[in-house]
Amino acid sequence: MIRQPKLINSLSPYVPGKPIETVVREYGLDPKDIAKLASNENPLGTPEKVKKALHEAIDRVHIYPDGGAFYLREKMGEKFNIDPEWIFFGNGAAEIIEMASKALLDVGETAFYSQYDFAMYKVATYASNHRGVEIPAAPGYRLDLDAFLKAIDDSTKIIYLSNPSNPTTTMISGEKLDSFVEQVPDDILIVIDEAYFEFVENRDYPNSMKYIQEQGRKNVIILRTFSKIYGLAGLRVGYAFAHPDLLFMLGKVRSPFNVNILAQVACTAAMDCDDHVRASVAHVKKEKAYVLKELDRIGLSYLAEEGNFIAVDTKRDIVPVFTEMQRRGVIIRPLHGYNMPHWFRMSFGHRPDNEKFIRVLEEVL
Repeated sequence: MIRQPKLINSLSPYVPGKPIETVVREYGLDPKDIAKLASNENPLGTPEKVKKALHEAIDRVHIYPDGGAFYLREKMGEKFNIDPEWIFFGNGAAEIIEMASKALLDVGETAFYSQYDFAMYKVATYASNHRGVEIPAAPGYRLDLDAFLKAIDDSTKIIYLSNPSNPTTTMISGEKLDSFVEQVPDDILIVIDEAYFEFVENRDYPNSMKYIQEQGRKNVIILRTFSKIYGLAGLRVGYAFAHPDLLFMLGKVRSPFNVNILAQVACTAAMDCDDHVRASVAHVKKEKAYVLKELDRIGLSYLAEEGNFIAVDTKRDIVPVFTEMQRRGVIIRPLHGYNMPHWFRMSFGHRPDNEKFIRVLEEVL
């Protein structure tokens, strides 16, 4: 029997939100009767302009894509007012997280991530056969930046932060992040994961782009994604902003043609879909208010600081709750894998989906 490295053997496989197809197979439900609220997806779907671009590009899938995604980089450079050389793409933001661990962690070096923060930081670190350090969270499930700073030693190489944090919704303010970045040594990489930044309403949210655009820091990567706000989760495209010297290092471990031709076409078209972005943000704001009002009526506690999702405390073992809600056609994301055994995460569907969620949740509890 082939032996697996100890660090990797200690991992549990990453478990995403259950697909509708799986629930249909397991419970014999009609797909139309299922409310999938587990994966922070955009209920408004994909912009029409993107669908048209995909249709026109379908005859090109027999050829390899541009490995450097030239036209997409140029379009994004214009959109974000940044040199295209400072832009990097992954097959989802998770691939860029993996590339950071593979490209930068040397023997004996470690990566930091917060308790309750996005699970892929640990997975990527261990998968590259390096040790991760979980930094205890502050009260309220918040990232404790002071604890990160105190834990830094000669082995520290990467610090992962999601802002807002997934799955806890908590946000790091601009003042706190500015101070943190100033105090982290230049030879430690800070990965700022902003997958949900478009949904943030708090005006104290950091302007993280200044760390690379104005300050020219070579130890900061800003991660974002097309999956959420643009409704392109199925095409798997994440992107990063960073100094070209840093991106060159990541490029050494990038798989060839990691962003497919349809994904590049779709993302390029999405850059012109500001109306879809505004509509998506407005939808989340409206439906979030409805769901929180109903949760208050029921008497459940929750975390709902920023983002297109919330975390809810059921005060009981979440696994039976999750299973029974799924059997009744509502898919939520249990958080027992995050050592939050009574909690689940949910995003916001259309109003009928959210009404069904509330009804089924009350029935199950």
